[in-house]
Amino acid sequence: MRERVMGTELLTVLPPGETAAVLGWLRQAEAVFSRFRTDSDVSRANAGGRVAVSDLFLLVLAEACAHQERTGGLFSPFLGAELARLGYAVDFDSVGVADPAPRPAATDATARPRVHLDHEHGTVRLPAGVAVDLGGFVKGWSVQAAADALRCGRGLIDAGGDLVAWRGPADPPWRVGVEHPLRREPVGVLELPRSAAVATSSVVRRSWPSATGGRLHHVIDPRTGEPADSDCLQATVLARNLATAEVHATCLVILGTVEGPRWLAEQDPTAGWLTVDREGAVRHSPELPLERAA
Repeated sequence: MRERVMGTELLTVLPPGETAAVLGWLRQAEAVFSRFRTDSDVSRANAGGRVAVSDLFLLVLAEACAHQERTGGLFSPFLGAELARLGYAVDFDSVGVADPAPRPAATDATARPRVHLDHEHGTVRLPAGVAVDLGGFVKGWSVQAAADALRCGRGLIDAGGDLVAWRGPADPPWRVGVEHPLRREPVGVLELPRSAAVATSSVVRRSWPSATGGRLHHVIDPRTGEPADSDCLQATVLARNLATAEVHATCLVILGTVEGPRWLAEQDPTAGWLTVDREGAVRHSPELPLERAA
């Protein structure tokens, strides 16, 4: 099945009943977390004040905050205002040439803002000027949650290239291609283990022109509040959990092709990684089950 949900194309290889359940769940998550729906929990929270939100919103934001602390602020769920300032304030298909507003006075953007999550009363309060954007994180989190709830012995859920796949011991392995951001030929093919999550972060896929010249993109470096400017154009991470893989792929793009893999080895020594730099050169972890393109 192919459908459009959460701003991306959804591909599932599942029994029909399971497919309908996954699509319904992702549409529910989209209604809660979209920055572009005025009635979503994210939009209402970003409007300011103490706001009643769903248990789902509180759960996912709390998990995102835990990843922010674990990564020392390299990953942040509070970059909504920065994205809006850079022109990504509407659904991506509607983003045009952006005229970025001046950046506010520099602050410690990697520090977690003083956000009040009240699980008992179901409310959230954000500081002035802070806006939530859970973007790729909530997509990965929702797809992983959908996969964990399924009962079928073999399946695949792919949301815009970020996917979970699983199979029984007698089933043939899933093989998935990795696109090259600069060439028509793919980087290669990953042969996945029995249960796997694959996430890719790219500065090419969601980019838009700037009125001042050049292009902007959606991978924001929390240390600067600006689009990441490392030598890494694209990073792919193979891990056990898709939300975590999303976080790690984003951090690799921010840190670059040298510092990023060293950082990831400390965070999760079992994760596989692949990076593509600005010259198109491909690097990957030694044990990554990658069949390189000829």
